[in-house]
Parts: sequence; structure tokens; C-alpha cells
Amino acid sequence: MIVIKDGKNFAHTYASLAFDKWGTPIQEDIHIIENDEDLKKYNFPKETKIIDSNNTVEENFDDYCNMIENTLWIFNNDPIKIRESEVYTTGGGINWMFHNSDVFVYDISKVQCNFIKSLLLNWDGTNYGQFVFDFILKNKIRHFHVNLKESQDSNNELIKNKEEFIKQINNNFQMLVDKYKKEWVWNPTKITVKNENLLDMLKNKNINKFLLSNILNFKYYYVKNYIQNCNNILAPSTKVFLKSFVNKIQNQYSDPPCEKIELNVPVADIYHEIIAIRKYLVTHRADSGMNWKSFCIHGQSYKRTKEKSAYKDFLGYRWTNEAVENMPKTIAWLKSLDIKNFARVRVMCLEPWGFINLHRDQTVSKLGPINVAITNPKNCEFWLENYGKLEFEPGVSFRLNLVNYHCVINNSNIPRYHIIIHSE
Repeated sequence: MIVIKDGKNFAHTYASLAFDKWGTPIQEDIHIIENDEDLKKYNFPKETKIIDSNNTVEENFDDYCNMIENTLWIFNNDPIKIRESEVYTTGGGINWMFHNSDVFVYDISKVQCNFIKSLLLNWDGTNYGQFVFDFILKNKIRHFHVNLKESQDSNNELIKNKEEFIKQINNNFQMLVDKYKKEWVWNPTKITVKNENLLDMLKNKNINKFLLSNILNFKYYYVKNYIQNCNNILAPSTKVFLKSFVNKIQNQYSDPPCEKIELNVPVADIYHEIIAIRKYLVTHRADSGMNWKSFCIHGQSYKRTKEKSAYKDFLGYRWTNEAVENMPKTIAWLKSLDIKNFARVRVMCLEPWGFINLHRDQTVSKLGPINVAITNPKNCEFWLENYGKLEFEPGVSFRLNLVNYHCVINNSNIPRYHIIIHSE
């Protein structure tokens, strides 16, 4: 187990510890904390290795950056998301081919950009495998990732057998077409590509136009210190909302905006069980923010994190298998509360430098879901209409009236983990 204390060299420290020299994650059990108090608060074992990121990092990342800037991603391991309106995205894989609108590709890899430009100029939309094979050989590409079946696996050895390589690429391409867009037709006229950093565009466009995927978990962006102040890319409505608070806040509803409650939260136990389910966290409401993820402890399934109406069918509420296996102490604590009929109970993760834009979850005023802080970095703020900034810290719980608009901004290197309890 490794614990990294936040500090001035955090980005490089994290890049050197969480990934190998070529960018592959090598250590799942890495924790990020703000200070020494967190060591006690979360009850880390005595043998834990403590790294202070205020210290100088000597590692040289030149070879890694050169490799990334000259790598070809034939397919990605991320699910494809299709947009109907103008979209900005990286160039890895074939996601950029599938949209029903103008597509603006910005990629840090010169090879990736040259490959897409070659496709736009010379490909007829058939036999993708042959085109890829010829491009790799003609341009003597050293670094490439195939990633078949949406899995992270470079599959480099395939290139040694031309026929098998072409067959596998074509089969995978057709699988993605069948899965995501059966009516797909190659249309190169709507696609623009530039060898630039997609994150640089965030300051100038609405976040809803971007497909960021897991871009901020990519080693390159730590190495290049692209950790940004997320206030730069908040929705305009969120910025206006944050400027609107004054000393005296007049509540327009008969119910209070929130109430603080005591739930005797076993913070350390729940924290370590949340770490155990991190691999199950799924993106939550990508159109409402950035780096917002969730996991159902109690619900229809661990990855059905939205309300009932978001799904065509209802599977019933239960303790999810993944939670039963990995979060027994959390479930025992939940069962000890004075709550009879659990509905959705979720782990909500707001990753470093993530945010949840201004929104509200109900149209009728009443106190409803309970929000429980497990971690809450000092630079992570929850702002609630008719109240102001909620005084969250680990173990603090509020019952919320979510007719009030609210937003959350995590201006820190620390993941924010909360549990939200809905009951019927």
C-alpha cells in the first residue's frame, strides 16, 4: 500500500508511482491524502509506504512522452458514445467515425493524427484491417495498440501474421459497427483533425461538446502537469450561481434546504471498502459534469446508478452482489440506521479536478436523500441554493432538500467519496 500526501510536486509524483515507464497502471492500492491527520483518520496499516509529494521528483519522462506522442491507437478500450451535435474528442480508436455531426479531433499523438488524415484522404470505408496494416508498415510505426473487444491489450504480436492481423481488425471493426451504429456509413467530410491537446480547448467550448472519457487518468496529463483549475470550464449557469450568494440568504420554500444529522459513520471502514470497489465505479451523468462516478451499494445493479425512469425496465432494489462481496461493514452500518425501505444507496466519487454543474433533482420541496461524507478535501465545495456552502468533512451527514439548485466543485488532487442514501 502506498499513500501519497498532497504537495507541490503531486502530478509528477503520482505519474511516477501509479504507472510504469510506458504508462500502464501498476499499483491499484494507491491512496491520496491531504495531510498527516488523514493517516490517522483512515487508519492505514503501519507498514504503509508514505510518499510526500512536496519532495522533488527526479524521474525523467522524456522517453515516455516521445512514445505517447508517436503512438497509434487502432481501437480504444472505452465504450463508444455517439453524439448528435458538434463534438470534440481525441483520435484514438474509431469513436470519431461514428458521430452524426461535425467532429473535431484533437490528439497529442502525431502518428494518430497522420493516420486519421490518411484515412480521410485515401480510405474508401472498406477493409479497415488492410489499411491499418499498410499504414503501420509504410510508416514504420513502432508503438501501436490494437485493443480488441474493447479490452486494454496491445495485441502487438498480431502484426507478425498479416492475414490474421487484417482479419482480427476487420472483425473487431464490424463488431463495433453492429454494437453501436449498424447504419454506419463512412463520411470523411465532417471530420477535422489537429495535433493539439484536447484539454486546451475546454476553456473555449461548452463541456457538453466534449468526449473526455478517462483522459484525466492518463499518465501523460500528469507528466505534462495538465491538472487544471476546473473553475475555468464550469457551465456559465454554475459560475453565475456561485457569484450569487450573499450574507443573508432568503429561503423561498417552507421546508429548510438541509438539516445536519448524526449517523455515527465508521469513516475508516467505509473508506477502505470504497477503495475495494473503485474498479466498479461507472461514469454518472456525463452531461452534468466532469469526472463524476458512482456505484450502487443497494439498487437495481451496481452500475444502474440513475433513477428508475432512466431505464426501460425496473429490476427491483437489493444489496448488489459487488457490494455484498466487498462492502460488508458498510452494509452492516446502513442496516443499523433507522431506515426501513432503502431505494438507491450509492457511493458517489468526484475525482480530482472534477465538478458537478448546477442542477436540481426534484421539483417539490421536501427533505429527502441523505448525503454522507467519507472524504471531503478542503478545496472541494458543495454549494446549495438558499443555504450556501455545506460544511462537509469526513463523517458529517446532511439530509437535503434537492428542490434547491446545487453544484459541487473539487479543486483538489484528492478524490471525494460520499454516500447518498435514498429511501422509499
